[in-house]
Amino acid sequence: MTEEEAAPGAHDKRYRFRNKYLNIVRDALGDWIIYYQPAPRAGTRVIGSTGYFATARITSIRPLANSPEYSEASLEQYLELEEAVPFSITDLQFENKFYFEKSMVQSDGRMNSHTIQQQVRALSNEEYTKIERAGFRKNWINEEARVMAAPPYGFAEDPPESVERDRILTSRAFRDRVFRQLVGKAYNMRCAMTGISMQAPDGSFEIECAHIKPIEHFGPDSINNGMALFQSVHWMFDNGLISIGPDYKILKSSRCNEPKIGVLINESGKITLPKNSSHFPHPEFLRYHREHIFLP
Repeated sequence: MTEEEAAPGAHDKRYRFRNKYLNIVRDALGDWIIYYQPAPRAGTRVIGSTGYFATARITSIRPLANSPEYSEASLEQYLELEEAVPFSITDLQFENKFYFEKSMVQSDGRMNSHTIQQQVRALSNEEYTKIERAGFRKNWINEEARVMAAPPYGFAEDPPESVERDRILTSRAFRDRVFRQLVGKAYNMRCAMTGISMQAPDGSFEIECAHIKPIEHFGPDSINNGMALFQSVHWMFDNGLISIGPDYKILKSSRCNEPKIGVLINESGKITLPKNSSHFPHPEFLRYHREHIFLP
C-alpha cells in the first residue's frame, strides 16, 4: 500500500484518508506502507522529488467523528528511505521502463496518470519488497546477511518474508545506520552547531547524528528530527545543556558553566542549516526539545 504525503511533517503519526480507501487501508492494518510524493498535475508545482520516500507501519484505524467522509490511521516506526525511489527505472538493455507498481502501466506501456494521483493504492508484497530493496540498498543487504548468519528458525528453513521485514525495519542498529546516512548527507557531514567538518585519513567523519526529539520519547527517524553534531556537542544537546530557538539560535543553559563552550559554536550564534530547506529541523521537534530536554 502507498500513501501520499499529507503535510510537511511526513513523520506525522496520523494519516487522514477518504473512506473510499478504507478497505485498502484495513487490508494493510499491522503491515508496512510506503509514502510517496505524486507526480504534479499539469500546471502545478511540486516541492521535492516525485516517487517513494519513506515507510511506516499502520497500527490502528478509527473514524473521524467531525468528518464522516474520512477515517484516520495511526502509524509507527516511520523511516525515510536512503534515497527517494522513482516510480519507474529505465532498462538500458531493452530500452524500456520498468514500473514498480503494475497498476501504473497502461496497456500501451504509458504511465497511468489517474492511478499515480490516487491518495492510497494497494501494493502487492512483491511490489513493496522491490521498492524497499531499492530504497535501502546496501544497508538492507548487509542487515539480511547479518540476520541470516544466526537464523532463529529450523535447519534449512527460510523465515517468512513478513517476519524478516519486521525484524529489519524495527532493528535499532539498521534504523540508526539509515538515519546517520540521511542526516549526515543533509548536513554535508558538518556539525550544525560548530560549522566544522573533520575527516580522518580513512574517510570517516567526526560526526554523530542526534535525534532532536529522542526516540525514547517517540521521536521519529526522519531528517527533520535530526542534526549532525560533534560527539561532545551531541552529549550536551542530549543532556539539555544546549538547545535551539525557533529562529535557529543556539541556546545555552544556565547550568552550563564552562566559559570556553561559547568558542565552539558558530559565530552567527545560529546553527548551520542544510542546503535543502525541506531538511530543516521541524519547529515542533525543536519546541519539544526546549520544553522537555533543555535546562534553562
